[in-house]
Amino acid sequence: MPQQRLYYEYVEKQLVPYWYVLTFSPFELNWDKHIHYYDALKPFEYTGRDEFDESIISMPIYLSDLVFNNDLPGKIGIHLSTIRKRIESIGVDPCLIRQLVLPHPELDEFINILPKELKLNTLIFN
Repeated sequence: MPQQRLYYEYVEKQLVPYWYVLTFSPFELNWDKHIHYYDALKPFEYTGRDEFDESIISMPIYLSDLVFNNDLPGKIGIHLSTIRKRIESIGVDPCLIRQLVLPHPELDEFINILPKELKLNTLIFN
């Protein structure tokens, strides 16, 4: 599962989110798959914008790249085939990408779409 962070900065004493960043382990994403689902965790780990690791190869994503499926509550899908085409169009091997970054202003809408809490399925053993 990717590490999820919300990078922010203080502007006029207000917390302003700048990026929602998914950081993956090397080769965690299978770029041959159409969609990759992960657990949406909220609240996120908040990190100062100045702590963003620019040494990790990143790709911007858009709200339209995300998939919300009512049959998979608490999960978000990433439309890998669409993102892969954009990555390949700039001559980069998708396997090198380890971070996906959703920038502001789409970030505000994304946060409002997420469930207020993560609902877990409970197993009962008799």
